Amino acid sequence: MTSYVYLIQNGDLCNIGCTNNLERTRIELRPGELIAFSMTQKPELLIKNLRKTYIDSRLPCSDYYRLANSQIKECRFLLEGEGSNNYFQPFFKGPILIFSFIFSWVLITFIIIEFAVNPILSTFG
Repeated sequence: MTSYVYLIQNGDLCNIGCTNNLERTRIELRPGELIAFSMTQKPELLIKNLRKTYIDSRLPCSDYYRLANSQIKECRFLLEGEGSNNYFQPFFKGPILIFSFIFSWVLITFIIIEFAVNPILSTFG
């Protein structure tokens, strides 16, 4: 099930959380403004990393944080930019991974034979 990890700002307080219904959460946290969000199938890792990053700014026993403007920009970048859905995904996966591995293996083998084995064998023959 798709979940949303969000950053909602209300004055100088920010709420970092996770929800299955973003619109309902926006209504519940009014008059806060939705700054950024990320759709993900596994929100646990992203929310854990965000909360760990801003632990020093957290208000006790709540999901609210007192973040500086630079921290808000950084959190927004992590949710919307490079750090969003593909942040923790590998570059190669599936058939591309297998093809890349086989191609690399053949290429390295060719280079070793051409530049290491053939010069040694040519001195004997």
